Amino acid sequence: MKKLIAFIAAATLFVTGSIGSAKAESFTDVTASYKFYEHINYLASQGIVRGKDGRFDPENVVTRAEAAVMIARALKLPTGNKATIFSDVNSSSFASGAIQSATDEGIIKGYTDGKFKPNEIVTRGEMAIFLTRAFKLTEEEPMTFTDVPVSSAGYAYIPKIIAAGITQGYSKTSFGPENPVTRAHFAAFLAHATNENLRLTVHACGYNPASKVNPDRQTLNCLVTKEARKANVPPEIAKAIVEVESGWTHFLSNGEPLISHDNGIGLMQLTNRTEFDTERLKYDIAYNIEAGIKVLSDNFKRTDLPIIGTNDRNVLEHWYFAVMAYNGTKPKNSPFKQATGERNPTAYQEQVYSKISNGFVTPNIKSINMSIKDFTYDGTTTNNIEFNTKAFTMTGNSTISAELLKEDSVVKYTGKGLRSKPSSEAGSGSELILTEVNNLTFTIIGGPVYDTNPKSPNNYIWYPVKTTTNGKVKTGFIAAPYIR
Repeated sequence: MKKLIAFIAAATLFVTGSIGSAKAESFTDVTASYKFYEHINYLASQGIVRGKDGRFDPENVVTRAEAAVMIARALKLPTGNKATIFSDVNSSSFASGAIQSATDEGIIKGYTDGKFKPNEIVTRGEMAIFLTRAFKLTEEEPMTFTDVPVSSAGYAYIPKIIAAGITQGYSKTSFGPENPVTRAHFAAFLAHATNENLRLTVHACGYNPASKVNPDRQTLNCLVTKEARKANVPPEIAKAIVEVESGWTHFLSNGEPLISHDNGIGLMQLTNRTEFDTERLKYDIAYNIEAGIKVLSDNFKRTDLPIIGTNDRNVLEHWYFAVMAYNGTKPKNSPFKQATGERNPTAYQEQVYSKISNGFVTPNIKSINMSIKDFTYDGTTTNNIEFNTKAFTMTGNSTISAELLKEDSVVKYTGKGLRSKPSSEAGSGSELILTEVNNLTFTIIGGPVYDTNPKSPNNYIWYPVKTTTNGKVKTGFIAAPYIR
């Protein structure tokens, strides 16, 4: 107990406002060769961390009070002594102002008993929660850590600090969410969050673009889904385009990119696009995907193309003409055959829609109210189609993208049940947690995840969710194609 009291006293002196700021080189226990020297030096120069008697004590653990003070300083929140809403934080406490400010901002919350517990040790999982809230992080990398169950408090936050380059796991499968955070580590995390020059390198979806090899299918699924969601393009459509254009192949066996007979490049098969860097299109898969999705997104906004219904980006059928234009508004892509007026199943956009979500989702494009009279073209030439009608309606129900859903969305599910892992394949280790799900609502609690089998041909995503049944909260995964 005496050791604990001594530690708390030292920790209090470390962050108290009465101690002047210092540079890391003045800390006798943080030399230039120390792993986190640069991070501690940066925070010290900004007045975010402070020492006592020339020491930083980098291996001591961080308390909730210390975390509140350092975060408040980093965000320039009020830190002066003040009354708090917590029964165990007196206004005379060195951290009272920072604790109340962090609470007001929703960064660090108290407990249900009305206490803040300022001397509790901060874990890596809690650190992820605090920094995600503090810096309003939204982008995320897929969860790969097997020691972070979907039911854990940090599940939705850890992927966000990974994506922000704030920290990494101990390995691809281990994050150590219950491990205590030392002062040195917290300084590193906070320096990464506040100074982009100090951030860790993050490869989207774990793929190193310098490898010049085709990643596995689920990594490609992640890369396309991630970029499509960022651009507010239905990932179902973007992935169907990849299926038609390249069959999910970017590199040949010799490390060179796939180039088509008409000079289409790689995964998205872009041609004759002067606004993009041709060499990057060839050798950087993420850039190739970004460029292709930008073209598709720009097509949706074109005023020379017809619109469907309310022109809603979330409705799959409303992208019909944007998809057509990705390949070209040429006679070969007319929705109808000129001679007979019948539907043209070989039109590019028709092929794309037939590939959406491996057939688990069937967009209702045949209910778009159009006929051969709405299009004028000469089938003997390659001149563009003229659109006689600029706005179309639909007779049937439209299909909302299930892969653009955000965290906290509440959904219904028609699949076979709630699963323990994001996979339904035999041998995946995924079990059905709930089978009766038709009358339940599910709340999405994190970003998309991908099949546990990296070679799985399924192109759809899974969502981590929670639901309440018989008074108990259940967490698990549901597959996007069965969300309604």
